[in-house]
Amino acid sequence: MSKEIHCDRCLKEIRIRGDLVTATSFFKVVPYHEDCYARDIKGAMTLFVNNQPINGFSGNFLTFLAIIIFFVSLFVKNDMMFIITIMSGINILYRFYSYFVYERYLEK
Repeated sequence: MSKEIHCDRCLKEIRIRGDLVTATSFFKVVPYHEDCYARDIKGAMTLFVNNQPINGFSGNFLTFLAIIIFFVSLFVKNDMMFIITIMSGINILYRFYSYFVYERYLEK
């Protein structure tokens, strides 16, 4: 079960999961080396490029919170809760997409 994952910035292969940082760019999840991400992408934040990594501690913590908010908002009837449910669902989908497309193929 191996698949080559290449950095979107330097185009070199990423071999270890600890060296992988995934982020969104134009609503697409893209992989970066940790060094490439820290050097080029980390400071950039626009509507289409988010400087928050999807994987790692902060991404996992935000996904955990999004799961809790998602399930709580399913039971609360309010006009604003629909938007909150959609936003937390998007966060959850990004995290699972990052894992199933990139992270599971790399060695720890």
